[in-house]
Amino acid sequence: MSSAVWIVIFIYKEHDPDYCHNPPGNIFHLRFNSEMLVRCGTENILREWYSIDTNQIEIKDVATWSLEKGINKMVPDYLYERRYNLQGSIMKAVIIKTSLFSNINKDGELDGLFGRILRELSVSLNFSFNIVSEMEEHGRWNAKEKTWSGGIGELYAGRADIVFAAFSINDDRLNAVDFTLPIFVSKNCFFIREPENLAIKWSSYFLTFTHSVWIAMFGLLIGASVFLIILKMKRGTDRKRVYLFTDNFLEIWGIFCQQGLDDFSHRSSLRIAYFSIFLWVTVLWAVYSAALISFLTSVIHVLPFDSLESFVADGTYQLAVVRGSAYYDKFVNSKDPLAKKVMKLMLEEDKLPRTEIEGFKRICKNRKLAMYAYDEIEKRVSCKILCKLVRIDAGHVSSFALILSKGNPFTDVINFQLQKFIDNVDISREIKSNRIKAFVLTNKTIESYLHHWFYFKRRYLAPSKSSGYSSLAKHYGPSLF
Repeated sequence: MSSAVWIVIFIYKEHDPDYCHNPPGNIFHLRFNSEMLVRCGTENILREWYSIDTNQIEIKDVATWSLEKGINKMVPDYLYERRYNLQGSIMKAVIIKTSLFSNINKDGELDGLFGRILRELSVSLNFSFNIVSEMEEHGRWNAKEKTWSGGIGELYAGRADIVFAAFSINDDRLNAVDFTLPIFVSKNCFFIREPENLAIKWSSYFLTFTHSVWIAMFGLLIGASVFLIILKMKRGTDRKRVYLFTDNFLEIWGIFCQQGLDDFSHRSSLRIAYFSIFLWVTVLWAVYSAALISFLTSVIHVLPFDSLESFVADGTYQLAVVRGSAYYDKFVNSKDPLAKKVMKLMLEEDKLPRTEIEGFKRICKNRKLAMYAYDEIEKRVSCKILCKLVRIDAGHVSSFALILSKGNPFTDVINFQLQKFIDNVDISREIKSNRIKAFVLTNKTIESYLHHWFYFKRRYLAPSKSSGYSSLAKHYGPSLF
């Protein structure tokens, strides 16, 4: 019933039961995201029917309907502006033990970035959680056994409603679970131990000379030359101005090169001018020397690779990803020839690290091991890493979100509330406090966001499909009611 929009008109005959005003249970098998308008006989009131616990129907007046005035709404345009109370519903939840974004603190409360977001959602929507299981990994698809593992497996099997962790969005997972709106976007990177071979950047000798420095130098040369011409013209000279300018320019250039003057004037005004130029050039050389030392001492790392393709071409590094993560599925389930080459360098599945921290510790012990993860993870675990790491951009971006069971009736209302949080900058403030990039509509993230939104729209909003995204469009425009 949640895959379409319904209008039901009850027509009464004598002695018929009043099903319209007093329905016996959930006679239409409605859910929270069902869209049904009901008219009782000749009444001019349109009522909205839906169900929260599937056993009882919620009835609300939403519009009047008459021949003279047509349909006049009595409620807000947005469906979930009026459906925001889950009346204490309890959602079965799964905890991922290795998640860095959600955990249970000493007081028994949800903590971490996603944990605090979920706490705010539960207060805003009036629902609670019941933790039914704890899993070691996020979950991946086993093509041989046709099953999902980890937290996704709990949702796929119907044993839970939601997982407390950040999940990256990919095609395989979209077929198994419902995703909320992406909460943050992050680049995928390689992490390796800092190489020992370093190189000096010889262009550093010229890095100190920026455009402003060049302008200042030539401005001084020309300005001082003109000033000296004026002083010498007042003293009286038979040389032409062009020759005076050339002589002065070469004299000042000689001062820049730490050369003396052939003919030092006896006039006080010229002596003061030359002495001032000497002092200015001395200061300039001191600043240049300090800047040059700084640039020359900043060495660069000679990286063994700079992309996924060059990583495969190098062939000297082994690759590690977190066990049971989407990054493993990214390569093992891909038909791309490059992915097959990457799998030849991947550690065996049972030898993969269970957490990012474990992976980074292995990198510190093995210089020929690279870790594939999202770029912000290093900041969150930097205090636990015993060696210096180098991050190499892999050229891909991942979007992270919460997941719910497939076709969950509460997915849309949670998405609507998340969008309100984002609009009110609540999530942005929370994310910044956790030192991670917020999912906001900026030039850097909008392309990835639109990619996922249009993918969802094509995949899930088709008339023949039924999914948790069937009414996602209500987040961005008024509902029909």
